[in-house]
Amino acid sequence: MPKAAASKPAAHKEQAALLILSNGTKRVLIPRPKSYKAAVDAARRHFPAIKAEDIVFQTKDLAICDGELLDIAPESWELVIDSIKAISVVERHECPQGSSPVIPSGKGLPPPLLAPSSDKLIINFYSCDTVGKIPSVTVKPTTPFRKIYKFVAEKAGLDRDDFYLVFDGARFHEGQTPEDLNMCNGDYIDVGRTQRGGKPVIYLYSPTEIDAAVALTLTREWSFSAIYPVVPTKILPSSGRQRIQWNIRTHMDGNLTETTTALDVAYLFWEAHTNHGIPASPPASPVAQQFSPGELFSPLTSDLCPADSVVIPVAEITPYLDKVLLVLGLHTEARTSFITYWLPSFLKHKHIALRFVPQAAYEAAAALDISPAPDVVTRVFMLFKGIADDDAVGAWAGARAADDDGERWRRVVGLDAERAADASLFRVLEWGGMEVLGR
Repeated sequence: MPKAAASKPAAHKEQAALLILSNGTKRVLIPRPKSYKAAVDAARRHFPAIKAEDIVFQTKDLAICDGELLDIAPESWELVIDSIKAISVVERHECPQGSSPVIPSGKGLPPPLLAPSSDKLIINFYSCDTVGKIPSVTVKPTTPFRKIYKFVAEKAGLDRDDFYLVFDGARFHEGQTPEDLNMCNGDYIDVGRTQRGGKPVIYLYSPTEIDAAVALTLTREWSFSAIYPVVPTKILPSSGRQRIQWNIRTHMDGNLTETTTALDVAYLFWEAHTNHGIPASPPASPVAQQFSPGELFSPLTSDLCPADSVVIPVAEITPYLDKVLLVLGLHTEARTSFITYWLPSFLKHKHIALRFVPQAAYEAAAALDISPAPDVVTRVFMLFKGIADDDAVGAWAGARAADDDGERWRRVVGLDAERAADASLFRVLEWGGMEVLGR
């Protein structure tokens, strides 16, 4: 009897701490996420085939559901999550006809919608944490979406290229209207932050002065947003992928001359933004079988989790990175540029989760072709995102940084440290990174 009595509170505690996520026949137990964003992060880890912007959570556990699966709206998450045992994760286009968000009465909910009319529509917005809350807007069915883009930009304090809008799982262009998309009064538009591959720079070092062609071809998930020196961007007709080529001459001091533009530079620079609304998968590549599916890099959907990343207080991030980047072969100027470029983004958070991408996986998304072929190529690309204080001591508690992380990341990246440091060889070094937003 005492044993049975003791198990009851333990079972209750276990139930309160865990949640069942299911998609099709797959069911997993996860720590109960307290925020909608944390739930999306968990769903992305366990069901990676579903893009973050397409995730819909449904439940029938609440009395208000009357036994039917209903969508859980982000603004009602904290009101209902403690009363739910199981959640179904579905893609937006899989939602059953007639399903609607669960919005119990209570504080913090949006005001009731106005009665629909033939000449007015109220449009609501789901927005990720990095965009902030966007108020509803009333428009005509024939209002072009360029005005809605302008409205969101003003309310979020963002430039037009810093965010994207999605309705019913698909992007739309600025010349379309709500009427074109058959939108109804009270419909929701998703607002997400545009992600950029931030400041990848390429250094070339040769023991003698040589002429070389440096070509870079992006996956269709990326488009070039900035290049220096500026050279033409070509679209490959067979795949629609973007490609650029610099023609350079190396110098003994490490500087370069781009011969097409006659510019002298310390390195080659490129930046890319993500293209939402296309299939998110790395292009076919001869290196595709060199890494497991868990190591694939997708600019659109790659994320971070405690199993493959470390979490660090922002106050400790700069000495940590300087130590790791030294092991990864970055010289003093490269380490300084890397850290100072990302520091303003780091300082927006209290904790940072980060990981480095295997070179082979990164190559599949941004293929680098150099002729003549270098003796050694080192490509260091980091993913990072801000972590809430509660998560840093909760779900991420086991992902603390360690003294030997430099060696860990050297193995992950696939760095040949000895050859990368051999000044008698023709060497290429690239570094870059991307902040994961709105996952």
